[in-house]
Amino acid sequence: MHFIAYNCIRRLMYEAAEEADLEVRLVSFKGSVQALRNWAPHLNQAKISIAERFRLVSDLYDAMTNTPIRQRPGRSEPRCIKRRPKSYQLLTAPRHEMKAVPHRSKYHATNP
Repeated sequence: MHFIAYNCIRRLMYEAAEEADLEVRLVSFKGSVQALRNWAPHLNQAKISIAERFRLVSDLYDAMTNTPIRQRPGRSEPRCIKRRPKSYQLLTAPRHEMKAVPHRSKYHATNP
């Protein structure tokens, strides 16, 4: 059931991006879910005309695409462990300063 809902939301994101002339990857999934939850009571009214429903759907698309995802160049999220016995180095510096070890696939952290 979750997969069906996920696909429906992705379809709405695609249609909203197409109407706004944006790339689909710039539309936020979380923002789309929030917009859909906010607009659902308005769209589910029984006594609204077809023209009014199209206007509401258009407004929903605008709400979904009004804040595109910002690109963050140079962002790095190194895979490290805090204190777990996994084969990643320890997170001993802030994330933005941390660099991944080049031989990460063969590195085994030792617990102190």
